[in-house]
Amino acid sequence: MTSEPQRLQYLDAMGLTAWVGRYQLPNALPTEACEWPEPVVAEPVAPQARLHALIEEAPQPTVSSPQAEPAPARAPGPSPAASARALLGMAPAEASVATAVATGDESSSTASWGTPPAQATTETMVEAQATPPADQPPLRFSVQLAALDGRWLVMLPGDEAPHLEGEALLKALWRAAGITPTTDLTFSHFRWPLLANLKASAPLDEAREGLRAFLNGPARRDWQPERVLIFGNREDCATLREVLGITSSSGDAETSSLLDIPVWQGPELVTLARSSDAKRQLWPLLIRWGKAWSRGMTEGTSS
Repeated sequence: MTSEPQRLQYLDAMGLTAWVGRYQLPNALPTEACEWPEPVVAEPVAPQARLHALIEEAPQPTVSSPQAEPAPARAPGPSPAASARALLGMAPAEASVATAVATGDESSSTASWGTPPAQATTETMVEAQATPPADQPPLRFSVQLAALDGRWLVMLPGDEAPHLEGEALLKALWRAAGITPTTDLTFSHFRWPLLANLKASAPLDEAREGLRAFLNGPARRDWQPERVLIFGNREDCATLREVLGITSSSGDAETSSLLDIPVWQGPELVTLARSSDAKRQLWPLLIRWGKAWSRGMTEGTSS
């Protein structure tokens, strides 16, 4: 049976607002009070194991033989599986495989990766012991993300997708560059961390793992990113730039070490739409964008 906290998490992951009555209606039954479970202190685990623990399904009951000793019971805790897996866009099959790798399950990890059971269990134990406790504040950032025909990633820092003015400006930029996309941009919101009270043992590694898992979700499997376009000032994008691992390669060009593709960052859409100087400075770059877009299409057709 689903508890009230879990039900609210499911509704939040589906984008539904949970309404609570402010007044008692006449002749209405009194609202049942729910018990909120106490938080359970987790044991230190590896960064990847912590991420996969967020997206795993509820543990299945194990059947033990009459001769075997019963395993010690573990304290139950709230499971944010549904909301975290929905935000990352991972399928149940991926969650089960990730759970097997994170927990060192003998049968699943051996069938998937060909690692001997004893070796997999030993490596997991050593890695968990060497990992510092999860007592650090996580990196926090929020970004609206879309892909132009699945090829160019467009990132806007913040919680809100572009309004009509921003959408019209992006379409004007594509036309000026000679880029004719087959579909309109559809932005998805990614926020890290997935849970407000989440602690981290390796904040940067866990944030990168979360963003990579989001980009590899089922809804984005047809994406083949060739470059990143970021519209936003550097102050708002400081954490996002750190997660992407943006470094200068040659001249003014920048590269994301996380995605291994070129990166361009310019002013936010509002500034670009209302500043003629910003548009004038961007014009030479639009010509190079058009050539790069056509060159990518030619390479994709030939391959």
